[in-house]
Amino acid sequence: MSEDNKKIPAWKSDFPIKKREAAYVSRKEFIKLITFFSGTLAFANVAIPVFNYFKKERNLGEYFIGLTTDLEVGGMRTFYIHEDHRNPYMLIRIAEDKWKVFEQKCTHLSCSVLYNHEENVIECPCHHGFFNPDDGSVIQGPPPRPLPQLIVVVKGDKIYVTDFIKETKEEHS
Repeated sequence: MSEDNKKIPAWKSDFPIKKREAAYVSRKEFIKLITFFSGTLAFANVAIPVFNYFKKERNLGEYFIGLTTDLEVGGMRTFYIHEDHRNPYMLIRIAEDKWKVFEQKCTHLSCSVLYNHEENVIECPCHHGFFNPDDGSVIQGPPPRPLPQLIVVVKGDKIYVTDFIKETKEEHS
């Protein structure tokens, strides 16, 4: 063997591609890649709203969340509907026989909201947003819309929730 062949590692003779050539991306390949990713993003921007538009709302039915003896007046309890559901809800006992259930995510930036019985408000500690505990409407702050609310059904000493209360267009006018 010649002296030049001894200095070259064995793997380099099997793979004679130079590093500079391997890292080179042509303008045509770059444009193809950018076009592919742009097209994918454009498709997702159209497909997701279309999918959500045609997605059927499922009927919650009556979902058991606890007993009336579990919570005192002025108290709040967080719960989830189904194990696969990601949105937390809060059960509020405003008075002896007055119960409310709201989604526990602020409509501004999804911070957790808390019920303050002394002030009679639901407050978002992140940006000082305040909601009315009677109907979830915005009292003050940056939240753009009211809290989503579930219907509470009390049967004896058991508390159930059913579907969302539908907002009417007159509320936002």
